[in-house]
Amino acid sequence: MYLHDAHVSNVVTSFATLWSGVIVTLFWWYDRKQPLRWLFFYITIIITAIPTIIHHMSPTQQFWTSVDIMSNILLVWALELALAGDFLKQPFRRQFVFILSIINLFVILKLGYEVISPPQNIFLPLGEKGGFTFGEIALILNAILSVIIISYYSRSFTKKQKSVMKVLVAIFLLGLLLATGSDDYIYPTFLSWHSLWHITGAFGFVVFWFFNHLRFSLEGGANNADS
Repeated sequence: MYLHDAHVSNVVTSFATLWSGVIVTLFWWYDRKQPLRWLFFYITIIITAIPTIIHHMSPTQQFWTSVDIMSNILLVWALELALAGDFLKQPFRRQFVFILSIINLFVILKLGYEVISPPQNIFLPLGEKGGFTFGEIALILNAILSVIIISYYSRSFTKKQKSVMKVLVAIFLLGLLLATGSDDYIYPTFLSWHSLWHITGAFGFVVFWFFNHLRFSLEGGANNADS
């Protein structure tokens, strides 16, 4: 099976996402001071990595393209659930989770429909070789919502936690920039932009575990909406 060099790079770097998920899951198991909702988030990193690898091995198959985005929607939904559990009070938390779940269910159904009726044009084109699909836009909006939640409640963080949070936000912004590039090209000469996003994201997941480790373990436990 022939794969363009860009897709070979995408496949290889997708394993960085997989191993980062395995590592943070093992870290959670070893420490066991973070709530179960964060374990769910860490496990979804592993779940997401598997269809991502297959998608880049079969880049022309719409089924795996849609499943890849679906798994990423699951990932950010799990992140939002964990953040809601950390920061939001009842009954607003219940309402937030319900509305968010309905919206993301619609996104999943739309992506499922794209399997049998693939979109003819990119949803948001950005130049000749880049842009975002409908699923990618939904993914970015979910991620931005997560950043907003963390940033809004950062007033309860310690100085060290705020510093790590800034690193997380910087990684997110860098990832957003890298994700604008097409995963079908290497340009100008040796940069596979989508592959760099995989590596950046993998580092981000490990940093996220450390951020939670600071909040729940090293600095005496986080403020929790349940408490």
